[in-house]
Amino acid sequence: MNERAERWAGAQWWRVSGRAARNREEMYGGATGLRVITFHETLSEELKHVKRVVDWCRGRFPMASPAEADDLFAGRWRPGPTDRVLLTFDDGLSSNYEAARWLSGIGVAATFFVVPTLVDRTMTEYLRYHEQHGISAHVPRSAPGAQGLTSGQLREIVAMGHRIGAHNFAHRDLGRLHDLANIRYEVSNALEMVEALTAQKCLDFAIGFGQPENLSDEATRYLLERCPRVFACHRGLNVPGKTPRFLLRHAFRPEHPFAFTRICLEGGADHRLAAQATEMVRRVGVLPGSGAERTG
Repeated sequence: MNERAERWAGAQWWRVSGRAARNREEMYGGATGLRVITFHETLSEELKHVKRVVDWCRGRFPMASPAEADDLFAGRWRPGPTDRVLLTFDDGLSSNYEAARWLSGIGVAATFFVVPTLVDRTMTEYLRYHEQHGISAHVPRSAPGAQGLTSGQLREIVAMGHRIGAHNFAHRDLGRLHDLANIRYEVSNALEMVEALTAQKCLDFAIGFGQPENLSDEATRYLLERCPRVFACHRGLNVPGKTPRFLLRHAFRPEHPFAFTRICLEGGADHRLAAQATEMVRRVGVLPGSGAERTG
């Protein structure tokens, strides 16, 4: 059985066995919370998949705004009867502009985490920029000929009501960086350049690659000290007092069966990545409690 078929079969079993309800009780004490999805490149074919997922989410969950994620980080989260869903996009590739326009048209606000040195640059120019600083940058996964958003598009995305966050400076793996100079290069430079591009304070940072192993102890301490809102990229429901301070996100993949994506967003696959969430709690602690973590 190939991987796609295995994911489809897994989705069917998790649904008929009531795995989402079991996960909610066993992992989150029955609480509702914030589910975060991250998308990457959104060329025409990928955008069709994004629209399908978003339309399904809008019919199934209340859509959250970036400001509601702020409340979660700050301990002000007010739980509701169902989970809420926040949309995010990583890398800042030019194709995200059309996704931002479409979302604005349907009244949904998202956070776009951009590699700011990709803005106004081709991939070749991006690599050359970092080479001039003695850095070997990582090229985000993308189609041939991809380039970053323009600074004009970035300002338009902000004007549409979306938020711009930082996503590393050279998209390097923070798990491999231990010295302060390199960590500052990836984190502080990214936050400061996003601020310069948007003329707004940047307090949101998405870790490149997003797994616990993609954070060294030194990078973890730096982020905890310098950045109040950090987003990881492994699946789970964000619940005050229970899940990691660095928010969990489901990484959407267009090659996955839609049935698998749906069950993941309903919580039926959270147990598969429970070890990553536990490890992240050990590394960074839990989200602050709101005093009303459980509904009902």
